[in-house]
Amino acid sequence: MTATSDRDRALSDDAAVGTPLLDVRDLVIGYGRTQVLKQLSLVVQPGEAIAVLGANGAGKSTLMATIAGLMTPWSGSVSFAGQDLAGMPADERAGLGLVLAPEGRGIFTSLSIEENLKIGGTALKRRFGAAEAKRHLAEGLERVYGMFDVLGRRRTNMGGELSGGQQQMLAIGRALIAQPRLLLLDEPCLGLAPKVGNDVYDVLHRLREEGQSLVVVEESSRRALEFVDRACILKLGEKVLEDRASAMQGDDILLEAYFGIEQAETKIETATERSETR
Repeated sequence: MTATSDRDRALSDDAAVGTPLLDVRDLVIGYGRTQVLKQLSLVVQPGEAIAVLGANGAGKSTLMATIAGLMTPWSGSVSFAGQDLAGMPADERAGLGLVLAPEGRGIFTSLSIEENLKIGGTALKRRFGAAEAKRHLAEGLERVYGMFDVLGRRRTNMGGELSGGQQQMLAIGRALIAQPRLLLLDEPCLGLAPKVGNDVYDVLHRLREEGQSLVVVEESSRRALEFVDRACILKLGEKVLEDRASAMQGDDILLEAYFGIEQAETKIETATERSETR
């Protein structure tokens, strides 16, 4: 497929008014014969940040992988700015601006920091064409080095020489190089020391101030709820609660939604009704 035809497939950043940036409908998917996600739906509006919360095994990473095109759903649909993504591979989705920073970082340890970052720039060719992609790549590198100064100082170091926190910064930086219209972050602080996790979230706060649309997956809710607009909680592959982040910051409702403590259903129904009436 030529760069021109790829750009023709890419959607204008000025999506139709009222069209969700991401629209996941009745998603069902699993591994082998084991169903993981059960009729799950999720909508993200342009400029919005959403947290997907849940205990280990809830299906959060499976959801992100399916949205990014790394897994094929059994049924249901994923649309991006009004375009059905059925059958579209992950690299083409990244070319549209739907970009995943995966759990476990997924960096190339035998490549330098700058080489890792430039891999994120391959999506720019699909979106802008080869000539424009070079300019966007140069601007992206400058932006990422400005956000993560340690990456700029060590740009010739191999990925395997970085600490866990620095590798996470590199994974996020690589995703940002692709100039995502929607950035998917799967457990960005997994395994990091609290201080390093705070540094990562400082960058996420900055991205939000710039208007970046985000979906962030977390097992720990406290940090995520401080900067997202809305959040949903998954439990065993089902969405059991979705509401404004500010309404979900009470520990009781989160614990009940996670673990099914008595009266959880009543609170979930109340929160759902409140959400539907807005």
